[in-house]
Amino acid sequence: MVPTNTHRTRCGDNRFYRKITLLLVFIFVFFMAAISIAWLVMHPHDPGFGVTSLSVTNFALSESQVLGRYEVGLTITNPNKIKTQVVLHHFGFLRIYGQWFSGTAVQRQQQRVFLEKLTNKSVKVDFEVRDQQKKVVPQVLREDLNKGVVNFNVVLKVTVRFEAGIWPSEDKILDVCCEDLDVEFHSQTKDTGKLLGIGKNCYTKNAGGRA
Repeated sequence: MVPTNTHRTRCGDNRFYRKITLLLVFIFVFFMAAISIAWLVMHPHDPGFGVTSLSVTNFALSESQVLGRYEVGLTITNPNKIKTQVVLHHFGFLRIYGQWFSGTAVQRQQQRVFLEKLTNKSVKVDFEVRDQQKKVVPQVLREDLNKGVVNFNVVLKVTVRFEAGIWPSEDKILDVCCEDLDVEFHSQTKDTGKLLGIGKNCYTKNAGGRA
């Protein structure tokens, strides 16, 4: 049976579409490989974080909850030669005496901090503890509050976006851990306190890979 013109046309069309599809796949793979290599070469470092102040108000203890409002002063440093954006998420964690007591802290509004290359900025983060889970408040916390000094750890979740010219941006999610923060409370009311000393550096860890 001799192939008809219609059959030849369909076969030609199928070959053409396959070639176009393969070409598009090749271009996509090449483009993604070029982006990956470019970011490997640039190798941006995580921003640096440091606590410069910590103010506590409306601090209150019950048998099962620790309540209060917290204002954390942060310095964020961009060590890279590319622009970096840091998004401070709504939620964080307040830990007292390491893992003994942990409460969920809610930020009033999500913040975006834009950093030019090799620069730093200072920001204020306002949190309120709204953890409804019932827990046993450790006795040592009550004892140290009576003595006037309580030790806090603050954990903030952030998204970091690196921006380099024409290249697509790269995002990653980090936990910012600020530990061993001693807060001195007012000797009379015990519901207001401020950070002792000049502040401390925080460290970061991956909180889920890429955003």
